[in-house]
Amino acid sequence: MSTTLILGGGFGGLACARALRAKTPDNHRIVVVDRAPLFFVGATKTWLALGKRTAEEITRPRGSLLPAGIELVQADITRIDAASREVHTTAGTLHGDDLVIALGTEQELGSVPGLAEVAQSFYGLLDAQKLRSTLEAFSGGAIVILIPRSPYPCPPGPYEGALLLHDFLKQRGLDQRSSIDVWTVEPAPMATAGVEIGRTVVGMLTERGIGFHPSKKTSRVEPARRAVRFEDGAEAPFDLLIAVPPHRVPRIIVESWLAPPDGWIDVDPRTLAVKAKNVGPRVYAIGDVTRVGLPGRWSPQAPLVLPKAGVMAAAQGEVVAANIAATVNGTPATAAFDGKGHCFIEVGGGKAMRGDGDFFHMPHPHMDAHPPDEANYQSKVSWIEECLRPPA
Repeated sequence: MSTTLILGGGFGGLACARALRAKTPDNHRIVVVDRAPLFFVGATKTWLALGKRTAEEITRPRGSLLPAGIELVQADITRIDAASREVHTTAGTLHGDDLVIALGTEQELGSVPGLAEVAQSFYGLLDAQKLRSTLEAFSGGAIVILIPRSPYPCPPGPYEGALLLHDFLKQRGLDQRSSIDVWTVEPAPMATAGVEIGRTVVGMLTERGIGFHPSKKTSRVEPARRAVRFEDGAEAPFDLLIAVPPHRVPRIIVESWLAPPDGWIDVDPRTLAVKAKNVGPRVYAIGDVTRVGLPGRWSPQAPLVLPKAGVMAAAQGEVVAANIAATVNGTPATAAFDGKGHCFIEVGGGKAMRGDGDFFHMPHPHMDAHPPDEANYQSKVSWIEECLRPPA
């Protein structure tokens, strides 16, 4: 009996496990390890923060999203030996013939001085619930949405948050005594998708009176003065600070010599096989924990990497599952990740824009943008419902 060990039960881990179960014999053992009991769709974080959904409506027990015949181990991972595909956890030691690493990212608010003391966020379930309580009591003032570091998961997230927050304030009659400004280290919104997408998003912000301040690297936050300071000397006063937390590779990945402290797991863009020197064959990494280099670029001096997004992780998980299944079944492993994925940006009023991206396209990534309408919003709702639906 062979075993596939999947570390992480997010989009990528779940997709990999489900696809593998469908393609392998019953005696192939599939084990998913995750510390958290609940699965949370990140695309719903603004809904929770703005009171559009409850936590119960946007989460599911992780085990309910896996078909029969998959073992779910709820435990912390304490060591990964990628050479032997052996993993030590608080529930015991596990070994896989194939190892799939899908551990996502860790947040590190403390990497920006003063940020953790005063900032709120909607990038986690508990964070979004806390922000919801704050917004319910908000009576107006200067709101700063801060993106202090990159990369971060769900590149459209903060911009969707700004647009929906504007809608929220308008509905409550607070728009005339409030302001919203986005300050970001990025040169443009969703820069990997191209100049036109960035202009479209900035246009939607400007149309609503939302300020956009690009290429601003945060130096520190001064809680007593309620102000953000930037390396170029600029300053952003606030009454409410909402930050995208700096994200980093999980510490266990660094401790296991799979990535540098300031980097990510390097993988083959097509097969997702890990490229680290201390790793043997049949070890893969998928989703936000990885760095997937792109063949094209907008500027000759600026190489690009794949955005961190749930749809990408899920697609990568299915590719890895297909190749592992081929090995198990004694057939050629030919599946390849195509670099394609979609995203939604809600704009308020029950409308959303949809982008369909081909990130391996040459000479640079290509994205088709579908203007905001009700149909795109309903597509987002249907996609989320599908993500939370138990397997048949």
